[in-house]
Amino acid sequence: MFNPSRLKHRQCREQGFALPLAMGLGFVMVILGMSTIMMAQSDRTSSWQRKESNTNLATTEGGMARTLAQLTAPNNAVLLNRNYDTINPKTGKTYLGSDGIVNSGDEESAVVDEWTGYDPSHQPCYQSKGWGAPNVVYSGSIGTGTYTLKAYRYNPTQQQGTLLVEATSNGQTSTVLINIAVKPDLDDFPGIVLIHPIENSEWKAGVLGLRGRSILGSKGNVYYLPQHSADPSLTGSSAPGDTTRSAYLNAIYSSSSQDGATRDTVAGKIFACGLKPWIPPGIMGTNFGVINTSTTLRGVGGSVPTRYRVEQIDLDTNEVLTVDTTGGSVQIDVVDNTHKTNYQAITLRHNAKILNLRTDGKPPQVGDLRILSQGDHLVTLYDQSCIQNAFLWFWKDELRLLTSGPGCPGGQNTNFEGVAWMEAILSSKNSASNRTINYLGLTSDDDTYDNTVTPGATSGIAVPEDVSSLMDLLKYINWPARYKFGGVTKWQRVRL
Repeated sequence: MFNPSRLKHRQCREQGFALPLAMGLGFVMVILGMSTIMMAQSDRTSSWQRKESNTNLATTEGGMARTLAQLTAPNNAVLLNRNYDTINPKTGKTYLGSDGIVNSGDEESAVVDEWTGYDPSHQPCYQSKGWGAPNVVYSGSIGTGTYTLKAYRYNPTQQQGTLLVEATSNGQTSTVLINIAVKPDLDDFPGIVLIHPIENSEWKAGVLGLRGRSILGSKGNVYYLPQHSADPSLTGSSAPGDTTRSAYLNAIYSSSSQDGATRDTVAGKIFACGLKPWIPPGIMGTNFGVINTSTTLRGVGGSVPTRYRVEQIDLDTNEVLTVDTTGGSVQIDVVDNTHKTNYQAITLRHNAKILNLRTDGKPPQVGDLRILSQGDHLVTLYDQSCIQNAFLWFWKDELRLLTSGPGCPGGQNTNFEGVAWMEAILSSKNSASNRTINYLGLTSDDDTYDNTVTPGATSGIAVPEDVSSLMDLLKYINWPARYKFGGVTKWQRVRL
């Protein structure tokens, strides 16, 4: 039976449920709408951020490309074996440190800047190249952004450079680091350097008195000081076979008419321009005093040279100073002898030798035995003696080749095998009629060696083909090396 009051009651109850439901659905729709709006806005924001980030990265890469382009020019390429590392304001230290890695812990607290103010263009060996002064621009603008070169580090062992460029665009910052292969053109490597006088320009330093002795190896290039030579008019260079070759051989006292030379025995080029290498002193190692009997020194430092200090090396018949570089390189610093006996730092007689050897079957490297003079010292080789696989740096005195024949193991016509940067290299005469080299303008008994006559002596020097172990020293000599970089070996965005 139909009951009107019950129907009315049910309608009221359904209306009571419908109102909250409608309100709830409306609220959900509002939330969905707001969410849609927020998501759309978020997508627009993310899209804008991605766009700005990509724009900023493009600015960074553009700045990197501009920097690399500058470093291809010869006048700027001379900087590629030098370091430039500015201060990161966030850390108060350099960006990279010596290992070329961001935030590795070896960063310095002071700017490392071997680029600014470096201008070798006035030096004679550079002037002959016509390269001009470095003119690197460190920062610039690309579109609405700017970029800045923050750091460059060179690793001579790995022959690798690391560049760090930072860019800012629309308030965003991006930093990119790349590693590039960096190698010098070694065709004109300074295998034999007769050093420009450092203390007294009146000294006739920078002289080579070759007198027909041999300089072997394609890296056996000779750099001498023309104003102290037998012909001060020369200012260029000469390769074997050049029409000017006889003039350059005459300048280094190796002419056929006056010096007993029978032919051109220099395998490399001859450069009439002065170089002035200066290797800064480091911490001295264990002092061995005078070494006058067979001795063995060992390298135990891995990648770090083991340093020894000696006052004198004086060896005679069958005596050998063996330097074992299997476990690491060795540096011998020659310090002032307390007796100052004719300033003789190294004297080898008969078949005495200084040998750089390895016991692991690998060939010894010339840069693994470095003998550096820390004073005024002579090196004199007599008879059939030998120094093999060594680098000599004697900035204040000479190497005297008073030998009568070859003495180095291996069968070459040599008494010294390695790289020599000396104040002078002087040889005994082949005959009494050869020209005298008045080296220091002195007439004391110390210079009577110039009158020594060794008939038919032609044994001399061999410079090795592999000089890669000396790449770290090129920053200490004003040799006009043209560095070249190859492909990018690493690219990464970094957080500073």
